[in-house]
Amino acid sequence: MAVVSGENGLRGIAAWLEEQRWQLGNRLGLRGSRVPSYGTIRPVLLGINLEDLERRLSRWAQQFCAAMQTETWEGIAIDGKTLRGSAPTREDKAVHLLSAFSHQLEVVLGQRAVRGATNEIPEVRALLETLVLEGKLVTLDAMHTQRETAQVILQKGGLPDGGQRQPACPAQRHRPVVCPASWLPATTCA
Repeated sequence: MAVVSGENGLRGIAAWLEEQRWQLGNRLGLRGSRVPSYGTIRPVLLGINLEDLERRLSRWAQQFCAAMQTETWEGIAIDGKTLRGSAPTREDKAVHLLSAFSHQLEVVLGQRAVRGATNEIPEVRALLETLVLEGKLVTLDAMHTQRETAQVILQKGGLPDGGQRQPACPAQRHRPVVCPASWLPATTCA
């Protein structure tokens, strides 16, 4: 709640909790309206295994999707974004995340941090391996129109839809582009 209210540091979160302690105590039934201090918040948050948390949240999101019995060929959008304000100093690189988002359910199904020494292409394949893609249309940026990426999607029962690179001919600029037919299994092309 503190982060949604605009606090993005541990001390700011602790200060917000202290400011809101009476309201939080009443709404959450806290005895004596006691809220955690900075000295409690910091070690708890630093002790969280982020990869384990992301894996568990991704598993939950995918189970949620399965329980909702969504339509076949619903969309999953995969995109990378750099998180503004995430670099501690100007010399450091900001955090860059690659996320898979379900259009229909409006939930992030999984995400991976893109390390500074690499780019999104190998990371998107690792992210795809963690997702259930059966019957899903997977949309990606143009940089991901790689044969290996499309093969991962197809092997998992999904259909890749890569972004369109700018064609040289202006007349071709508005044609929709899905993956080349040669990438699709014979049973898909009828």
